[in-house]
Amino acid sequence: MIRKTIIFLFYTYAAGSCLVACTKHGSGLPLAPPADSSLVNTLHLDHLYTPVTFSDGSQAAGIYIYSNYPDYTNVEAQGEGFSCVDDVSRAALVYLRSKRFISDTATQSKLYHLIRFILEMQSSNGYFYNFLSANGQINTYGPTSIDNANWWSWRALQALSESAPLISNKNPALYGNVVASMAKLVTQIKADLVNLPETTTVINGVTIPQWLPSGSGTDQAATLILGLIEYCRITNDATMTSFIRKLADGMLLMQQGNSTQFPYDAFLSWENTWHGYGNLQAYSLMKASVFLNDPMYDSVAIREIDNFYPWLLQSGFECTFSVRGVSGVDQLISETAYPQIAYGIEPMLFAASEAYSQTGNKKYADIGGHLAAWFLGANPANINMYSTSTGICFDGISSPGSVNQNSGGESTIEALLTMERVENYPAIKIALNKYKKP
Repeated sequence: MIRKTIIFLFYTYAAGSCLVACTKHGSGLPLAPPADSSLVNTLHLDHLYTPVTFSDGSQAAGIYIYSNYPDYTNVEAQGEGFSCVDDVSRAALVYLRSKRFISDTATQSKLYHLIRFILEMQSSNGYFYNFLSANGQINTYGPTSIDNANWWSWRALQALSESAPLISNKNPALYGNVVASMAKLVTQIKADLVNLPETTTVINGVTIPQWLPSGSGTDQAATLILGLIEYCRITNDATMTSFIRKLADGMLLMQQGNSTQFPYDAFLSWENTWHGYGNLQAYSLMKASVFLNDPMYDSVAIREIDNFYPWLLQSGFECTFSVRGVSGVDQLISETAYPQIAYGIEPMLFAASEAYSQTGNKKYADIGGHLAAWFLGANPANINMYSTSTGICFDGISSPGSVNQNSGGESTIEALLTMERVENYPAIKIALNKYKKP
């Protein structure tokens, strides 16, 4: 029931009905290109960034979840909170991966304060609460905020484990707190997940694993793997290294179809359903392949990029679909094309870019550029969803004629993570320029 509630709230949040183009940023913020004329502009993310005082007096910084058109006023999510670990963790990665991080103390300071937010949100059981209210109170009761084995804890781990090596010398005290926090979380993961039996069940004719987060959640498992890889590089934890393999093996069971049969080697996200958001399975398997020194995971992941991504691009993208297995063949039983959101594109761009990085094959640069061009007009609405002049990314495409012009934390962050990745690969940037709409 919690899983279904989260999915409902996610799609409610992502959908919208405003019509196309935004022309001003609001709140007195100037329209300005990034200083280095790159695709990356953190202006709007900086607008969403805000100091936080917890009810116990602890100081940190959060990211507003919502920012509403036309003036981009930051607002609290009613009943949940104004900032959350889900968004703060991903925003931390934006600042961490910024080319400015090594030398720019302002960027470093933003990262440190976001990490402090994450640390303050950790529960006594090791998992993390998700939402914080504007009055400094942690939401400890909402289904999308409780301290259990769920998305926000995996995202927290990814942010903490990726940040740790780069802050170890710059901020030793914070580094110590990060390491302690990760150890506390991993202890609980070992108690709850590591020893789950590798059993399967059948949903609508599809055999699925039962030892991933939420049973068959390959979407969550992908994010958890990314956090655990960096954690294991720091700690050499043999138990969690084996658990990475166990998670990856569960994900393999969820790959459906083949090069000629729908859904063309896609990894289902949960049970018999695929959805665009959190579709990091191929990327995480390629990273696991390198970490575990096992090329099998790499080859399986690349099959999704080779076969499923081109189908998605040709069909104009999908939001979600469900299948039924009949005599070993998947039949489509439901599908929705909208809403299309930034978080549905970024995971695939990361996978395509990783395939290009590992193989040098320019077809993956071309796929990556084509995917990233969704942000710059190559989408069903034929509109720039992301502006390099403002750093605004619209919250979603509701139909070819309807775009949600709000620009909240998730959309902004996912666009920036995408553009940072594109900037790291000139061949992908060239392909992006080929596919983007003028």
